[in-house]
Amino acid sequence: MRMRAQLTSRRFAPLAAVVVALAVAAACGRGSGYARSETASSNGALAAAPDTAITIRGTVASVSSTDLVVKADTGSVTVKLTQPLQLFTREPGKLDDVKNDAFIGVTTIKQPDGSEKATEIHVFPEELRGLGEGSRMMAPTASGGGGRMTNGAVTAPRMSNGKVADVKGSTLVVQYAGGSQQVVVPSNTPVTEIKSTSKSLTPGDQIVILAKRSTDGSLSATKAILAGK
Repeated sequence: MRMRAQLTSRRFAPLAAVVVALAVAAACGRGSGYARSETASSNGALAAAPDTAITIRGTVASVSSTDLVVKADTGSVTVKLTQPLQLFTREPGKLDDVKNDAFIGVTTIKQPDGSEKATEIHVFPEELRGLGEGSRMMAPTASGGGGRMTNGAVTAPRMSNGKVADVKGSTLVVQYAGGSQQVVVPSNTPVTEIKSTSKSLTPGDQIVILAKRSTDGSLSATKAILAGK
């Protein structure tokens, strides 16, 4: 049975997007970056080969120490939980958290001059480094505009004298496998930190599950990201 996997990066629920997404996203509060980009980047059904990492977004229907049932857009998905389950949540951050080599998800909008301007940034912990790595377009919003979600490691632009520019300045570079994206960062860009939490999953939680498909077709997970209620 084919299931719809959701790749990382739209907005979480309203920070709003990824946040993931992720940016998971952030449909978190102000924007819908992490969760929204995540939904947009994988709205189609994707068949996953055995031992393939899959990102599933949905609502917790039921949860025990061994099994998690998620209600996704395409129906209920059962995921085997490997304890201890690492659970992450999002917290308000600041531009100072966007350091060199930090792994981030950044939502951008193309400007008339062709540059990409950040609208929100999600800072991932080391445990989630590599999540949704790459740069992809998101689905158009209700207003008709579309944005881009880029997940990768921060590298500050290098000046002609070889010194690294301050990442809090006007631009930063996000490096990912196969390319990079230079981003203009306004001083008021919302920043969200994805952090480990001691909370427990409960029915009704909006989550992003980082699962793996085994050779028998079952799904298992050791990590999940809370995206609201």
